[in-house]
Amino acid sequence: MAIGPLTTGKKERKLERFDIVLTVLLAGWVPSILMLLISYTTLKNTLESKILRDRQTFVQLIAHLVDDDLASTASIISYYQTLPDMERLFAAPNPQDTAQQWIAAKFFSYPRIDGMFIASADGKLLGTLPAAPNLVGHSFHPEVWKGGADGGTNAYVSPVHHRAVDDRMVTDVVGAIRTRDGKTIGYIGASILIERIGRRLSSISFADKAHCQIVDQTGFRLFTTDFKAETEPTTRAEAKLISDIRKEQRGHRSEGGNIYSFDPLESAQWLAIIHQPEQIAYAPVHDLLRKITVPAGWLIAGTLVAAILAGRFYRRQAEATRRIEREVSFNEKILANMPIGIALVDPETRRFLHVNDAFAQMALQIGQLPSGTDIEVVTYDQIKIVSPSIIDHVLATGTPYQLIEEPFRDRTGATRFCNVNLLRLIDSRQNIQGVLYLVEEKTRDMTLRNELLSANAAKDQFLALLSHELRNPLSPVIAMVAALETHVADSDEVRQALDVIRRNVELEARLIDDLLDITRIAKGKLKLSLEPVSVHSVLQRALEICREEISQKSLEIELTLNSHDHFVQGDPARLQQVFWNLIKNSVKFTDEGGRISLATSNPQPGQIGIDVSDTGIGIEADKLPRIFNAFEQGQSSITRKFGGLGLGLAISKAMVLAHGGTIAASSPGPNQGTKFTVRLSTIAEPAMVDGESP
Repeated sequence: MAIGPLTTGKKERKLERFDIVLTVLLAGWVPSILMLLISYTTLKNTLESKILRDRQTFVQLIAHLVDDDLASTASIISYYQTLPDMERLFAAPNPQDTAQQWIAAKFFSYPRIDGMFIASADGKLLGTLPAAPNLVGHSFHPEVWKGGADGGTNAYVSPVHHRAVDDRMVTDVVGAIRTRDGKTIGYIGASILIERIGRRLSSISFADKAHCQIVDQTGFRLFTTDFKAETEPTTRAEAKLISDIRKEQRGHRSEGGNIYSFDPLESAQWLAIIHQPEQIAYAPVHDLLRKITVPAGWLIAGTLVAAILAGRFYRRQAEATRRIEREVSFNEKILANMPIGIALVDPETRRFLHVNDAFAQMALQIGQLPSGTDIEVVTYDQIKIVSPSIIDHVLATGTPYQLIEEPFRDRTGATRFCNVNLLRLIDSRQNIQGVLYLVEEKTRDMTLRNELLSANAAKDQFLALLSHELRNPLSPVIAMVAALETHVADSDEVRQALDVIRRNVELEARLIDDLLDITRIAKGKLKLSLEPVSVHSVLQRALEICREEISQKSLEIELTLNSHDHFVQGDPARLQQVFWNLIKNSVKFTDEGGRISLATSNPQPGQIGIDVSDTGIGIEADKLPRIFNAFEQGQSSITRKFGGLGLGLAISKAMVLAHGGTIAASSPGPNQGTKFTVRLSTIAEPAMVDGESP
């Protein structure tokens, strides 16, 4: 029997089947696995590159958003530091008063500035808003900004620090004021609240577990995780990381399981940083790996299964591609629908790589682009918004270019105002990507601002004319009432009627005088006749004026004159008006049988404090910040019940500020009384003159 050959044939067939299976498996596995590896590598690199590009673009937009506040303020300071008025201000007989008045006239024209100050050449404060009379003449933290301001001709953005006025976290934008021969005679600066920058950033939606941070030139972090102003110092580990990032300036860095994307602010030595866990940032890449691993595992089980799983993989790959396309389309739609014109200039071809609709419209309206011309086929020197030489300069030097509210003529001949920004974009390898071309129309903002200023001026003029026209007829009425009181018969009814007429006419005259005062204050025309005056004497005279009304309401008066230094350099009539307003206010809002306390003290050397407190209706906590506003009485029910225009406290505050003092109100709450506190700087008691009483 031929057993040997049969056994050998079976073995050969088994080997043949094995070879076929192996060949089929290899034929299926090798191309499929290679295809999977190549596809995964290609898509992984594409996804990672896109993720990093998107992160870099986003952090650049964040940096530009913060830099916009700083650059706008710096342009204001740079403008004022070169004005001849500033040199004359320091040459004035009393530069402190002149500086305070100048700041009061300019500060409210710039709503994006949170404070303004002028300091002497040695860094001592001359004037500031918010007002801080107790800091005048003292060093105004020059160690933060003086060196930077002296080091250049442009405005310097300081590190973040606690503001001496209110201990809030700010950055100061400071410029040195120099004479024609280059000598520094002082400094002008503006403060920007960190919390306001934080509020602006908090409105932006960030990706999952992504956090944004702004770091100043000292490495100090500006914000907490919820964009509140940071007050705690940077840890050693954070400081080292920030130092390493600062060396690279722009790009990406992986450390501690996080990916950090960062970009510098052009107008300051600050950095914008966005960090996110790498696992979340690269989630699409990990998701892609999981989707490829499963089909690869099934491929090992057989060619058929591998083919099915490959089809599933390609199907999922198509879905991932569509998802990427949707994300790209979403980003493009965001750019296309932004009201700011955005374009990217190619540094080599001088053409526009990307242009949104807003920029295309700007180019057509103010850039002299011919109608029907495709903007993507023209070069940037054909768009007459900024000179081509300026774009070339930005490309060559990297220096940002900015125009603020620049006037342009559109096709209809109308004037339109725009902000223009040019920023050079470079990648982490310092390769120039192009110029980011931003155009934002500000015509409506300027129109509204001008209309508001015109309306405010018209209101002031109307109040002044109305007050004069109402005041003129009252003087003869008061004179005639006085004459009738001296010649009238002994009739109690007639005298009582004349007394009522006199009191109401005098009240009307006071209300009109208040309107005149508030108009003068609004125009900056309030004048003071300063002389040494005793606060005690003025306070007592103001109290005597109110005696009749105090007696009518049976109010208890407590007068405590505890201050040893009670002379100030002031206008007696205006100070009496302040104290009369405060006492009158307490009398008005205190029920019969209540108590009013007047007290003076010296809370610190060189200062006198005057407290006027009562047991009246009190003030709600949310109304306290507005109590010194003109025409403000807390709520309409108070106006109906007690009357008045709500001008007394506004005038009192203006008078006190004009004297270099402060005034504040406090109240525990409704029906718990109110306390007003005035602080003034004292002077030495003047020498007695023969025949003069103390």
